[in-house]
Amino acid sequence: MKKIFLLLITLSFIGCQNTEKVDSEFSSFFKNGDIMTSATQDPLGNVFSYPTGEAAVTSQVKVWEPGFKSPWHYHPYTGVAYVVQGELTVNYDTETTLDATSDEKTIVLSETYKAGDKAFLGVANTWHLSENKGSEDLIFLVSWLGEKDKPLAVLSE
Repeated sequence: MKKIFLLLITLSFIGCQNTEKVDSEFSSFFKNGDIMTSATQDPLGNVFSYPTGEAAVTSQVKVWEPGFKSPWHYHPYTGVAYVVQGELTVNYDTETTLDATSDEKTIVLSETYKAGDKAFLGVANTWHLSENKGSEDLIFLVSWLGEKDKPLAVLSE
């Protein structure tokens, strides 16, 4: 866990400093290559589209302990997500309308994304809950392609 945190801190400064070499301890986490290329659809087949307002990108690092489960929510925007460590399970309710804000939802489909898999587009405008069903900390990165000063998630009541 400490190594991952130090890796993320180190990588954030690479663009600001003239660094010739990243410590070999950290370089083993990454390999050269694309993690996403020309993605146009999210895992449920929805076509990606840019927001209509003033575009803004928000990037986040999430660290979830084993057993963590989010509340039901949806994102009005898509995001580019990448699992660095562990497994992220996303449970979708593809049948409930967005205006149904109660916690009464049904898991219709589950997808699991593992460390080292290709990056994926986060599903917009679909109720879901996400969880760490694994035995180690889950670490993932997501960059939301949203609108300036608008919320990135809507929680159920």
